[in-house]
Amino acid sequence: MWAVRALLMALLIVIVVAFAYNNFGESQKVDVNLSPVYHDYVDVPLVTVVFWGFVAGTVLSLLLFITTYFKLSVQIRGARKKIKALETEVAILRNRPIEESAELLSGADGESEHDKSAFNES
Repeated sequence: MWAVRALLMALLIVIVVAFAYNNFGESQKVDVNLSPVYHDYVDVPLVTVVFWGFVAGTVLSLLLFITTYFKLSVQIRGARKKIKALETEVAILRNRPIEESAELLSGADGESEHDKSAFNES
């Protein structure tokens, strides 16, 4: 799996470098309008705009990943606590005496003497 990831990363780097090389020149300049938030930029190379857009997208994705990671960590921690409590309960039930377990099982089938219905008498 790491080889596929390394290959994809190398391919991404080649594509970014090729894009930068093909779009670097005097004819590839744009104006960036950020009036309400910041001042405007004039004659900015297109490569710079794409690079900062890529950086902004990466930072936003990282923030979303971190929030999801913390949410899942809290859920996993809760599930582990519940599993530990259930395993403890099972261990306690396994260590009960046989006589007590037999009494519990005889009452579990619904045929104990005080649970009989008056309608079932024959």
